[in-house]
Amino acid sequence: MASISINAPGATGFIYNNANLGTARVCISAETPDFDTETLRAWADEGFDVVYAPYNNGGKEYEARLKSVKDGLGVGDNYAVIAFGDAASYCLDYYLKSTNCSRLAALIAYYPTTIPDTRSRFPFSVRVLMHLAGDTVDVVTIPTVIGLQGKKHRSTKQINPGIGTGERLQIGWPAFTYESAQPGFAEHDLEEFDRLASDLAFSRTLQVLRKAFGKDLDLENRWEEQLEGLIGTARFFSMNLTGTMEPYVGHLNPTLTCTPTMSGGIGTHALRRFYEQHFLRKLPPSMRLRLISRTVGADRIVDELYASFEHTQEIPWMLPGVPPTNRRVEIILVSIVSLRAGRLYSEHMYWDQASVLVQIGLLDPKFIPDGAPQGVDRLPVIGREAARRIVEEDPEAEGRDYHNRLIRRAKAKRGKDKPVEESGTEMAKSDTEKVESKPAGESKGKTVQREQNGKGEDALENHGVEADEKEKDAEKNGAEEKPVNPTAATVEDTKSDE
Repeated sequence: MASISINAPGATGFIYNNANLGTARVCISAETPDFDTETLRAWADEGFDVVYAPYNNGGKEYEARLKSVKDGLGVGDNYAVIAFGDAASYCLDYYLKSTNCSRLAALIAYYPTTIPDTRSRFPFSVRVLMHLAGDTVDVVTIPTVIGLQGKKHRSTKQINPGIGTGERLQIGWPAFTYESAQPGFAEHDLEEFDRLASDLAFSRTLQVLRKAFGKDLDLENRWEEQLEGLIGTARFFSMNLTGTMEPYVGHLNPTLTCTPTMSGGIGTHALRRFYEQHFLRKLPPSMRLRLISRTVGADRIVDELYASFEHTQEIPWMLPGVPPTNRRVEIILVSIVSLRAGRLYSEHMYWDQASVLVQIGLLDPKFIPDGAPQGVDRLPVIGREAARRIVEEDPEAEGRDYHNRLIRRAKAKRGKDKPVEESGTEMAKSDTEKVESKPAGESKGKTVQREQNGKGEDALENHGVEADEKEKDAEKNGAEEKPVNPTAATVEDTKSDE
């Protein structure tokens, strides 16, 4: 049974029990006799057998606790250590010796005060990860002369930001800096707790542990099961409130945020109210989704989705307070889903709100507000062609340059380039035909069904995308389309006609 126990003199019993998800022991260690219970529970929820070993100023007694962590492990079982602060410093030095690494699969060090020489190498069998915070760290080096080791030398080094936005350090083992955070950022019961840094470090640590234990979770399958299995239909279009709320983890204050409109909620009660009042029954029946790409990490999934719908009713989460315009909208949605303990923990949704407003006629790129800088005669926003450029397999196949039109137009206006055709929200008729007239049989994978628009309002007046003439002709000729079912799954499998 996955559990949390205390490995210390006089400590008995379990703090928390979890279902048995396999034998993978994790020893968490810090300076104090007690430790952040939220962190302990989080790792137990991920299916690890968690043991807490207090540092208590180190020494032989602490070394004995570290050695006893592997007691009781079965044949072929290993363990990992996640250490914080001074305990992390001790473990980095202790496990640098291969003789101390028997059955150790991974070592994670959170904001150690002292680290080994950055040129050091840990045993090949041990996966090492270090999270650094604060301004400085002590580095211990041992000079070697003609094969003889000298005395340990300790020097204080500045912690510089790592490379790129990920802030990875180029040293002898994987290490990341968290420039905006202070030591203690990953402990919920400290003032230094930083949620963003803590979540990022948790994801990186979880990835290392799963690889170390050979327990890579099929997160994509878990996510699809929650969308289809638990609910019975895709969550985005389900009318089942109970099913929609079921996948959310209950004790971690789950969140949903649609950033362009700041809609969503924090906590199960707020999410229930949001889904019931603003989401589930406020979706256009014509809403269709197509998955463009999916990126899967240790504990999160990023979906890039093509969405299309007719604005036939108010959509509070996307267009609050805007009556239906009966115009067609095509956009790209980005959904970032985080899972904890196999359940939904948070979701962030992004889309181009300016493009949506252009397509429904509420934003005219040619309308310049008062106070705009002199020389601006057009807003740098575009309509549905932004989404269509993404779903087209190769928009440059015919040698036509669809990109950088707004840039070229601005240069031409200043006399630095040749004039270009009016761009921004406009799309040439032939371009539109290329997207819309492609037979469904030529599409591969998942396709988006489109609801017949009897009013034929597929263009934005004066400043929108020109209407697709072929689509209009198809409507006049009575082209058949599949009926819309608002409770049906939104992404449908189709096979290409060979």
